[in-house]
Amino acid sequence: MLRVSDTLVRTINLVHYQQTNFMGRLHGGDMLKFLADAGMLASMKVGKGLAVLASLDEVLFKRGANLGDIVTVDARVLYIGKTSMEVEMIARRGSETIVTATGTYVKVDNKFRPAPVGDIVVPETEEEREAVAKAMKRREVKVNKLKNKNTMRICSNDPTNFLRHRLSNTTFVGPTMTYDGSVVSAGALLKAMDDLGGTLALRYNGIDHYSPKQDGVVTVAVSDIFFYSPIRLGDIIEMNAGLTFVGKTSMDILINVNRLNMENQECSHVTTAYFSYVRVDPEGRKKEVPIYIPENEYEVELWKESARRRGAVSS
Repeated sequence: MLRVSDTLVRTINLVHYQQTNFMGRLHGGDMLKFLADAGMLASMKVGKGLAVLASLDEVLFKRGANLGDIVTVDARVLYIGKTSMEVEMIARRGSETIVTATGTYVKVDNKFRPAPVGDIVVPETEEEREAVAKAMKRREVKVNKLKNKNTMRICSNDPTNFLRHRLSNTTFVGPTMTYDGSVVSAGALLKAMDDLGGTLALRYNGIDHYSPKQDGVVTVAVSDIFFYSPIRLGDIIEMNAGLTFVGKTSMDILINVNRLNMENQECSHVTTAYFSYVRVDPEGRKKEVPIYIPENEYEVELWKESARRRGAVSS
């Protein structure tokens, strides 16, 4: 039996030059890596073994971080199932909360099969009880979404294929992308996805080169991400990103990821998610983006889907 406070892990991250864009701001992908890695450490502490990220709930970027900032990430396990753990991650700069996220991690054995955790978490304070109750509710929602997860493992068609504004990227999985030389770090994958989405957002705004006076884009939110297939050393990752929605200052980018096993040529679906970006000027103020009008039936369909997620139109 564990207290919620017993599960806490805190990581300290100094934002260095390689993690920032040309405006000196921390890349959204690197922040996602901070969060995913801290959540993994809390899960491994509780599970006493390797744990992998199974899903990442809505990530909300409240504030940015800059070169030289110290970002602390607190991760704690709020609920333990048979093989999975519900984890809360909070990134802070000083006393200011800058990003919040929750996710599910699964304990796995040396063959990456789910393994029992064998413990429970007990809240002690009112704040902890409320947090645990929310975690259990999120878990119930996710279980319902994953009822057809077996079919979701099948290699997916490119959902961005009929979008006018899109980018694709293919990556070989080398040792630096893995936790231990065998399975891909969820944080590394999230960073790669954010880099592709951010590049597309920049291109849509006509920004394709460095200038001290140039506008940029920042990540502001990531919708629910479910990871259906593990990516291993030696695999090929195929990522496709497409623009689906444009507001006054923000953009939604749909990103789909498949993996190709080079040994047997088997293709599997890894994840599909929406990343949201905002255009900002060199001082960080929001800027209007070029107008986007969906033209074909598919663009209209994805536009409406993004609008429903944002609450802009009724479902």
